[in-house]
Amino acid sequence: MAFRSNFLLLTILVAFTFYHVFATTNDDQKLHNSSEHDDWQSISPKDLNDPKLVDIANFAINTTNLETKYAELEFQSISEGKFKVDNNGTTYDLLIVAMEFDELNVYETVVFENSKDNVRKLISFD
Repeated sequence: MAFRSNFLLLTILVAFTFYHVFATTNDDQKLHNSSEHDDWQSISPKDLNDPKLVDIANFAINTTNLETKYAELEFQSISEGKFKVDNNGTTYDLLIVAMEFDELNVYETVVFENSKDNVRKLISFD
């Protein structure tokens, strides 16, 4: 009788442990998947010529030209883009095609914009 009680207790303990590990892992995975990756929204190809996006791309190029002594980038187009909105503003991740010394190159740039305060900040330009 004691053996059956101990075996039942052990079975319940093992089942609870597996359930807890699976539930925690599943919750962590949901949190990871929903945090940064799901917030980004793609910009449709037809909207890549929008004057606001072109202005943001030119801001990134002009800022890079000012910060980098030898840069002479000239904006050509935006080939792809995505954005995410949070409480502070909008972050744009754009693939910009630019001419530099008679050679076309594609650069990934991230620009943060807070339109409420009329502030733009170049986060990265690679």
